[in-house]
Amino acid sequence: MSQTSDRVPCPHCQASNFPSSTVCWQCGQPLQAQQSQPPTGPTPPLPGSPGPPPTHYAKPPNYLVWSILATLFCCLPAGIVSIVFAAQVDGKYASGDYAGAVAASGTARTWAWVSFGLGLAVAAVYVVLAVLGVLGRVAHSM
Repeated sequence: MSQTSDRVPCPHCQASNFPSSTVCWQCGQPLQAQQSQPPTGPTPPLPGSPGPPPTHYAKPPNYLVWSILATLFCCLPAGIVSIVFAAQVDGKYASGDYAGAVAASGTARTWAWVSFGLGLAVAAVYVVLAVLGVLGRVAHSM
């Protein structure tokens, strides 16, 4: 059995309580919290918060450089869409939304390729029209 010297007095009624008690057995008032060591290790995230990204998932590429280059040299409207999605990748990954980061990465890559393809198509049409113009001039001068 435990001795009374191991007990903690209630600050309100001075009744003797066990050290692990949170309320006084006699008056029901809360007892002062025992001085304890703070928990070691990382604190768990609050319920409902996404928390940090899992360590076993690699950060998806953001394709920001490719998006900027496609915007400058190929097709401005599709490139801007690519830049918008590329800018979302890092933020979503940092907030723990891995699926959203992967989706934004894929969309940024797709729109960068669309911009590149449209730029190539416009360049090809320009070359064809230039060649036809030269051939038309040559044929007209004969």
